[in-house]
Amino acid sequence: MLNPIILSLEVLFIDLILSKWLFIEGLSIAGFAILFFFAFVYNWWDFSSQTRLQVCMICAFAIFELLGVVSELLIDRTLIQLVLCSALLICGGFHIFVVEIVVDRGMVRARSMFRVKEFNLIHTSVEIREPGVSMLLQTGELILRENGGVFRLSGLKKPELVRRRLIDEWGAIPYFQKASWAGTLWMFLFVIIMIGIIEFGLFFAIYWLMPGKGVSLSVGSLVVWFIANMCILNIRIPRYPIDPAKDLRHQTRIAEGMWTEIFHEKDGWVTKQLFRCGWGHNDYIRHRVPVIGSKICGKWNPLVLVIIHVAMLIYQMIGIKRRVIYQDFIRALPKTKLENGAPYRYSQEWVPHKFVKENLPLNVRSQMRLLQEDLIRVGLWIDDMHAGNFRINDCGEILAIDGELYTDGEVFLKNLLVRLVDGRQVKGMVPVLDCARIVRWVDHRPSVDGIVD
Repeated sequence: MLNPIILSLEVLFIDLILSKWLFIEGLSIAGFAILFFFAFVYNWWDFSSQTRLQVCMICAFAIFELLGVVSELLIDRTLIQLVLCSALLICGGFHIFVVEIVVDRGMVRARSMFRVKEFNLIHTSVEIREPGVSMLLQTGELILRENGGVFRLSGLKKPELVRRRLIDEWGAIPYFQKASWAGTLWMFLFVIIMIGIIEFGLFFAIYWLMPGKGVSLSVGSLVVWFIANMCILNIRIPRYPIDPAKDLRHQTRIAEGMWTEIFHEKDGWVTKQLFRCGWGHNDYIRHRVPVIGSKICGKWNPLVLVIIHVAMLIYQMIGIKRRVIYQDFIRALPKTKLENGAPYRYSQEWVPHKFVKENLPLNVRSQMRLLQEDLIRVGLWIDDMHAGNFRINDCGEILAIDGELYTDGEVFLKNLLVRLVDGRQVKGMVPVLDCARIVRWVDHRPSVDGIVD
């Protein structure tokens, strides 16, 4: 429903610009042209399966405005836009009640606003899209393809899990997907812009309230602004009170990391639980973060550590979601499953052998090159690939059990942030066995290159 709400607000914003900036209160050729151009741009972005209907509605109202200008009708332009927004919202609500996907005996029945179609799953390929803000809401589209026909279902909760079930349990075909260049870059930029606006507002308020004038006022405002930021960033936040791995404690814990614990599971799988700030084994002593006092997580944590930790967890889960999607196209990724009920938890295929000199297959370099080729095909990079993040199965195949997956657009920003925050312990980032898209951090951990050499 967020899609038609935002679209309606954009339409009203266009009307506000015409009214307040261009002084156009009634029907006009300019209003028709701007609305028509907006429809063209919106259609190009193609946010959901409702987009075509929404564009038709916007164009229809734009044409109505043009006809009103030609016939010299005296109609308030804002009234037309309100009717358009109401129609968009009604269609959005109708979509919620109508859309569904039902699987029964190898057939999938998909229903959108105006179409109902059945697919034979073994002849159907499935794909997901996460346009715009839907990535934050964990919603997106499922796209079904059979015999050249395409069917889109928008607004599904966790579409990657729906796709995974259709493939693993019902035999659907994974449709080849390539990651977008920007990935989550737009989301990061949006957050940075919002932080910039808040910080500018805080500085302006301090500047307005401070006594004095000239240079002393500017310098004094900067000092107070800095102190205010340090106070805000060092507010102590209590950790989440419930142990997220409480229901796993009866299982054998086989490994732990800075914010991860790994437990054995049945049938050749392991469960990996990520921990919120204060529950892991987090030590930020060597990180460049503006913390007054201890940088080790505990029951009470500085707000800045909580923010950094949440950002890390979000990107960890984005990387895991990408594993769920792209494991069909990257052979060196072990099978991964997301769980619905438990936050920050996932299961992964157990890979028995460590990446050490005694276990190395003879074709280790060619396997790395194959991983590199697969990453190029899907438009991703894999990061933090020290030797401990690879393991070897009984067939001598090297599998990347950990490490974050990034898009082309995210890589530069990721490198910048790692050097900025983690620069005291990460001396740099270099390719693994000369494979540019498989990157390891230069630190104290054993490297693949060192073991192979």
